[in-house]
Amino acid sequence: MEMQIRSETPRAKKGWGMGSTMMAGGSKIRGVQLLIAEYRDPIEKNVVIMHKLSSVFMSMIKSEDDIVLTEEDYGIKITKTVASENYNNDIWDQWVVFSRRIYDNINKILKGK
Repeated sequence: MEMQIRSETPRAKKGWGMGSTMMAGGSKIRGVQLLIAEYRDPIEKNVVIMHKLSSVFMSMIKSEDDIVLTEEDYGIKITKTVASENYNNDIWDQWVVFSRRIYDNINKILKGK
């Protein structure tokens, strides 16, 4: 199993539609930082177990944390939305600790320890 942690700023849509870079005013997506943790495993049996565990992880997450957990073909993906003005090194450090804790728990279960 592998874990990937990253931070990214979503790009605004190009063109003339709502939320695009051509519209007057700012897009709702600007000013947001996404913290993403992905847990991947090439073994399908492990992915099924990870999908079952995702409901347990969602129950541990507070609704005001603005965290979304999605089940992917390769495992699970957790995304946290943070306003850019609130984003700092402490938030990143907390995200790394949070992501690592989930990784360790999944790894223990998959290895049967």
